[in-house]
Amino acid sequence: MKQLWSAFILVTIAISICIYEFISVKNSYVDFTNIIDETRIAIENRDYETASKLSKELKDSWDNQEKKLNYILEHTSLDELSKDISELTDYTNEESRDDFLSVNDRIKRQFASLYASELPYGENIF
Repeated sequence: MKQLWSAFILVTIAISICIYEFISVKNSYVDFTNIIDETRIAIENRDYETASKLSKELKDSWDNQEKKLNYILEHTSLDELSKDISELTDYTNEESRDDFLSVNDRIKRQFASLYASELPYGENIF
């Protein structure tokens, strides 16, 4: 009977960790996607000051969040994302508008990919 309770406790802990991981990634995805969309709108409206401010906010938020995500996600994809996010602030001017939009799209795709990899689908579990 003790083995059954031990197995139940271990399964409960494993499921709790999975739920925590999924919720953390989902919240990060929603928050960062909203900021990325706002920066894109600002650049399209040629509001470079707002785009710069939002890009710095995105970078600061990412620096704080990345530490937590490094515990639960693959490091190589996070390193790529960190590089792109740090580049974003360099492109918040008129001359680099196309580069900004390109990096913006790449960041959004990377976040979508991270989020999709954490969804509880059979292909992600097995």
